[in-house]
Amino acid sequence: MAIFGLMLGGALGTLARYLVTLASQSLLTTSFPLGTILVNVLGCYLIALLTGLRHGGLLAPACHFALEGHALGQEGAWNRASLYVLANLVLGYLALVLGRATAARLGAGAP
Repeated sequence: MAIFGLMLGGALGTLARYLVTLASQSLLTTSFPLGTILVNVLGCYLIALLTGLRHGGLLAPACHFALEGHALGQEGAWNRASLYVLANLVLGYLALVLGRATAARLGAGAP
C-alpha cells in the first residue's frame, strides 16, 4: 500500500508541476522557471506538514532534499548540512550537463 501511495504522490506531484508551470508561463513573459519554484516550495510545505502529522507523501523531489538538509541542521550538523545542500546542487547540475552532453554525442541532440 505504501508503494501505491508513493506512486500516487509522484503522479500528483508531476501533474501539479506541469499545470503550475503552464500557468506561470502563460502569465509571465520570462523564461525564469517560476512554476518549478512554486511547486518545490509548496511541496516542501506539504511534506513538512504531513511529516509533522506523521504521514508520508511526496510532491517534488525538492521536498526530501529540503527535509533531509533540515534534519541535519536540527541535529547540529551544520557542516554536513551545508555539504549535503551544496553537493546536491553542484552534483545535480553536473549530472544534468553530462547527461545532455551524452545525449548530444549519441545523436539525440539536446535543446
